[in-house]
Amino acid sequence: MEIGPYSVTAEGVVSLVRHVTDSMRVRSRGIPALPGDNPVELAGEVLRRNARKVLLAASGHLRYMWVTDFGKAFRGAEKVLPLTYLRDLLDYMVRESRRLGRAPSCFSRRRGFDAPYWRGDNLPWLVISMAEYCRWTGMGLTKECALSLQWLLDDYCRRHFADGLIADSVTGDWMDTIMRPSSTYNNVCCLRMLSDAVFLGLDAPADPKTLEAELLRVRWRGDHFVDCSVGDEMGVDAGVYALYFGLFKKDLREALVKRIEREGLTRPSPMRAHQGRHDHRLMPPLTRFSPDYHNAVWPHLGLAYLNGLKRLGRDYAGHKAAVEAVVMKHRNFVEVLDPEGGLYTTWGHSSDYGLTMAAGLYLELALD
Repeated sequence: MEIGPYSVTAEGVVSLVRHVTDSMRVRSRGIPALPGDNPVELAGEVLRRNARKVLLAASGHLRYMWVTDFGKAFRGAEKVLPLTYLRDLLDYMVRESRRLGRAPSCFSRRRGFDAPYWRGDNLPWLVISMAEYCRWTGMGLTKECALSLQWLLDDYCRRHFADGLIADSVTGDWMDTIMRPSSTYNNVCCLRMLSDAVFLGLDAPADPKTLEAELLRVRWRGDHFVDCSVGDEMGVDAGVYALYFGLFKKDLREALVKRIEREGLTRPSPMRAHQGRHDHRLMPPLTRFSPDYHNAVWPHLGLAYLNGLKRLGRDYAGHKAAVEAVVMKHRNFVEVLDPEGGLYTTWGHSSDYGLTMAAGLYLELALD
């Protein structure tokens, strides 16, 4: 069932209740401290604790598996979790996605579902994760998995591409409090998905070179990508993941870094997810209760940026130390901070903790 833009499920109702009760708990008791003498040990502790029947997105209220969070944590999770466990989760997500006819946003141990709605980065991160697993292990896809992924890819591109880019009708992505039409971040993730599809031996239903050319023609502004198909704001996450994936030419990525640093987006502890505030017209109703959530400081996004700097051969030590200071202050990997570097908190919503994608991205940075 849907109400406005929202998918209404039993799991979604449970999540809303958890948001409120966990916010009250955090305000009264603070973030739980984890055992460990350094950030590497704390990150491993987060991932091992969250590795249940599914890999939970976090330890507080985000107690389902989001496919995008799983994907962003994957390269770090490989270092501390059994590969058989990760492969079983990948196979489960592919099977369930094929059954549903789409890659859903979330998974419980029983089924896939959308919360708060379907997102355009779901299938890209599933394909990216499967490709990473195959690179890491040297294994290929089973016939069943290959057929399912090919069907999902074909259907995704047929339904959601228009004029060379993701269609404006696709408004969901990891910023799930903001409905951005054809976010450049989603397009960047799709560009990586199409390249990884070829690596996996699948047919890319859309040409990656065409998508890259269209992104440069329509969304590139000389030193940054625009956020989405409306407005001219800088797409911070689009630039971060272009760096993280190593997409486009090196001089473009260098220009992205210069702009991000010049704008001070890495301060406080990397990094702010947006310049200023999002257009209120892109906010669905519940976002009004927490309007600055995706304008705030997201350590996991900062860690993706630092991994991109590392691949580019740029110095990242100072930024890494800033993230580590936050980790050791809370003795945990927190979800989101306010502009002053404190925990993001509203009356009904507060930062989660034990964040899987932050822990995974940190281990990728520290151990790769």
